[in-house]
Amino acid sequence: MTTSTKSVPDVSLEGLQHNSDILLLDNHNYWEFYPTEEALSLHSIERTTTGVGLILTLTTAFDFAKLEVTEKGDAEISIDGPVITARFPNEECLKPQLHTLDITAISSTGERTTSHHLGLQFASKARDAANGRVMHNRVIVKETDLKLNYSYVSDWIIENPTKEDRTYAQQYWGDLISENESPYGRARAIARSVINDFEPQRGTPSDAMNHLHPFRQHERILAGIDHGWCANLSEVLCHALNSLDIPARLVRMRNTYYNAESDQPGHNFEVLLAGGHTIVEIFDVTLNQWIWIDPSQRQLGARDAGGHYLHLAEIHHRVNHPHQAQDLRLDAYDPITGEETTFAFADSPVRPNILHYCKREQRFYYFKKPAENSKGQSRSAM
Repeated sequence: MTTSTKSVPDVSLEGLQHNSDILLLDNHNYWEFYPTEEALSLHSIERTTTGVGLILTLTTAFDFAKLEVTEKGDAEISIDGPVITARFPNEECLKPQLHTLDITAISSTGERTTSHHLGLQFASKARDAANGRVMHNRVIVKETDLKLNYSYVSDWIIENPTKEDRTYAQQYWGDLISENESPYGRARAIARSVINDFEPQRGTPSDAMNHLHPFRQHERILAGIDHGWCANLSEVLCHALNSLDIPARLVRMRNTYYNAESDQPGHNFEVLLAGGHTIVEIFDVTLNQWIWIDPSQRQLGARDAGGHYLHLAEIHHRVNHPHQAQDLRLDAYDPITGEETTFAFADSPVRPNILHYCKREQRFYYFKKPAENSKGQSRSAM
């Protein structure tokens, strides 16, 4: 019998954060692309420059005034505005040290968040040494209902509607929506209108539409002097929504395997693993989630078996797992009849298109404000 001398991965995770052959999948990427809107959340967690402790910086969705904190345990706590510093002074303690905090943020107008809980635990290397094991000191965020934000909804809303844009949107779509409707309900009404406007002029747009302001594109469509495809419909819809204070963003997709490099035979054409397409995602603050709308394919939303609306990444996951796609439902709009119909994914007329645009090989491009204008870190593709 021969014993293999080939090395195996270090499954103990020792030193993983520094260098390892073990691949890591975490939630950072997902929650950066699909942040929720939290009244109070953790913006960052840092170590103190000396001793054992954490510097916790909190952030609010409103104009911050102060924190109200009740706490107990083994740590020393100091508060400076939205920053909480927790230090564990007894670094040689032979038993776990615990500290709990209940935190409420108060706005400049007296508005209060719900109380959030934070539990910290300090495990000293002295305690490990007493048990015959060499380890570092560890501070563990043991339990909390505070979310650590990797990005913010506002980071992904890159459009800045002007006063003229808001006037245009209000005049054209304002009568279609009600303040009593949810943001998503209002978005669906506007999406139906944009689909109606483009329906007679669907087709390949001229170069004059390239990089044109979305509402100027809309005017060319209404005048019947140009055509529009997915990017044009989505750009008009997205700008209309943002101009009416409904947060919305574009997601573009395309996977170019080979670019056209020259006019020489064999190098004068592209190879695409997945074709180009553009959709809209809106953020509904009442549901605290992103929701997919595809105006080009006349789709107003997609739902799972429980009736919950989905965003693009969730749809992409489901259509690439056939047993999960069975429960997918699509809300389609017919601009000819003005009616909405819900199709099972298997029966939907746009199923072949969605399978193509959401295939495993597709690349999705999200657009984020530059880091200097954003609370989070910049990233552009998923």
